[in-house]
Amino acid sequence: MTTARAASKRELTRAQILDATVAVIAREGTAGVRIDAVAAAAGVSTGLIYYHFSSRQVLVRAGLAEALERYPSQPRSPGGREPLTHLVEELQRHIGLPEDDGESRGRVRTAGLQAAVFDPELRPALTHSTELWEAVVARLVGRVRGAKANPVADASTAEMLTAIGDGVRQRVLSGTLPRADAARLIASIVPVLVAGGAA
Repeated sequence: MTTARAASKRELTRAQILDATVAVIAREGTAGVRIDAVAAAAGVSTGLIYYHFSSRQVLVRAGLAEALERYPSQPRSPGGREPLTHLVEELQRHIGLPEDDGESRGRVRTAGLQAAVFDPELRPALTHSTELWEAVVARLVGRVRGAKANPVADASTAEMLTAIGDGVRQRVLSGTLPRADAARLIASIVPVLVAGGAA
């Protein structure tokens, strides 16, 4: 096998392992990541996982960093919705409402937020992910504000909305805030903050 093909195979195997790790974290949280479970999900041996990742902690960190990099996906198409409705629905999706891909994405982001408290090496990935997500929300806020849009004010509002969203999502995932109440909370907060034009 040529060096280029071997490198490509290594990268593909590493990507399979990371995909499996992200899936396990989404289902079980970081505490549920077991090397044998990741190996089974990735279709590789446990030895191959240790070839790519020196320890469980390194594997979990890499899985969370990968998940955080994927997290701030582009918003769904407005599809004829009013800009405010689109923004509210995107923030609800961010906290896992309704239960769709936002659910697992939200779980992984929450796991990243929790892990970064004790693992400073995760903070750059979390910071980058947060910046990208805030930029997405700032663009949506700007669309709502239309002619009154201001990049500085829009970014400030986006920072508030995403921080509130992270807190609301944590309450939903911990079972301390019912999903319907969370949806109403987001729907009532967004218009107030967008109208306020915080700078």
